[in-house]
Amino acid sequence: MPKPLRLLLIEDSERDAAHVLLELRRGGWSPNVRRVETKEQMIAALDEGAWDAVVSDFHLPRFSAPEALDALKTRGLDVPFIVVSGAIGEDTAVELMRSGAHDYLLKDRLARLHVAVEREIDQASLRRAKRRVEELFQAVLRASPMPSAIIDCASGHVIDGSTSFVRLFLEDTTLPIPQRLTEIVSFSQPERIEQLLARGSGVALHTVYHRGGAGRVANVRCYTVEHEGGSYAYVVIEDVTEQHYLKAAFDAVSDAVLVIAADQRLLYANRAAEELFGQLYFGMDVQALLNRDTLATRWWVRRTTSAFEEQRIVINEQPYSASGALFRFAGEDDSSTILTLRNVAGEEELQRLATHDALTGAFNLRHFSEVLPSHIESGGALALIDLDHFKPINDELGHAAGDAALITFANLIRNSIRPNDVFARLGGDEFAIVFSSASTDEASSMLTRIFETLSRTPLRFDGATRLLSASCGLAPLSKGDAADDAKERADRALYDAKRQGRGRFVVAST
Repeated sequence: MPKPLRLLLIEDSERDAAHVLLELRRGGWSPNVRRVETKEQMIAALDEGAWDAVVSDFHLPRFSAPEALDALKTRGLDVPFIVVSGAIGEDTAVELMRSGAHDYLLKDRLARLHVAVEREIDQASLRRAKRRVEELFQAVLRASPMPSAIIDCASGHVIDGSTSFVRLFLEDTTLPIPQRLTEIVSFSQPERIEQLLARGSGVALHTVYHRGGAGRVANVRCYTVEHEGGSYAYVVIEDVTEQHYLKAAFDAVSDAVLVIAADQRLLYANRAAEELFGQLYFGMDVQALLNRDTLATRWWVRRTTSAFEEQRIVINEQPYSASGALFRFAGEDDSSTILTLRNVAGEEELQRLATHDALTGAFNLRHFSEVLPSHIESGGALALIDLDHFKPINDELGHAAGDAALITFANLIRNSIRPNDVFARLGGDEFAIVFSSASTDEASSMLTRIFETLSRTPLRFDGATRLLSASCGLAPLSKGDAADDAKERADRALYDAKRQGRGRFVVAST
């Protein structure tokens, strides 16, 4: 489907305008265009609505691309600005890009216009998402007064400051004070702050300072202001100790944690998440990381604040339990998600060991006893099977050969039954099959195939060959039966099969 595009086109030539629109449509866009030729028309268009992109001719009779770019910048709008022209000098094109234009194309080479538009729109979207996070961060900081000071660049002395600065570092001493900032605040690396003040602007990130005998961490920001012939530095000490502790705490969490915006862009990932997925970056689309063919699209997205049900997902061939919580940034209409991924390979292995026989991989007796009543209620058939002449194999070839015989036998049965049937090892060479919701005739047909396959599957171990056979009793399951009664009927049929010469199955009489 064509992608909608709200385009402000600054062009006086209808022919050139048609060429621009043609190239955009060829690139899969469906442009909704407002064409203007003067600054006044452009300003009116900007007042009337938002635009996805601006495409501007360089020269117009009463307007130009640099003027249009200035008008856009004056309004503080972050809209992709692409210049098209018949021909301008390389120096002019470079100056345009330095001034804030996002791309420049010749009118006779517009084939990549649609690519440039899409790229710059995506970039603008990422910038807007990042700005939203930064604005939120700044709003949180403004909610708590930050220590700030005004410094006379000529003398280096602190001449004024915020109440929090005076309270924290000067113990209510009256300003101005004939001391440098590095004499008032105990920075562990004062030379960094002096270098920052000498530059006149910038930030000294993660600066350690001491107050009340404790070390703290701050981002020290500096802005230079010219006022009445003097030069002053405005310094803000932004304490980020708690943020560092929080990041350290998140990084110490063994589970992977992702913070995902409503548009499925990544806002934060802890160290465990980076170790799990590899390189992650702010603003990346998480759908490629998390979508799975076996799960619903965007399975991690919740529409309500109700409890998030855990979801199993396989990542790098390891099982993870995913749980999430919704939260909303201040000023945001849509909710973001905190997604936690916990490796459950160990838990699943413990669960498997608790319900499965370690040697054959079949269910164990405990699990069989737990599920048999529910299968009786839904109907089916129960088969009890013994491997014939198992003791001679152990005695003559050793226990390893006996284990191999049991594994061979179990694999044969597992490959012959249906996914919803239950196959269990009850102990030694005794096995059971619950044919779920199957009639006696259907179960008999499956057993016949099992016995035919068994007759063609000898045990080969350490150069020796032994034919395998089994005896089996089959009993129907009816709603209301007691589990012990059902097992007793199948067991009687099993012993009938042994009395009749083994290597066969017998159906219990009703």
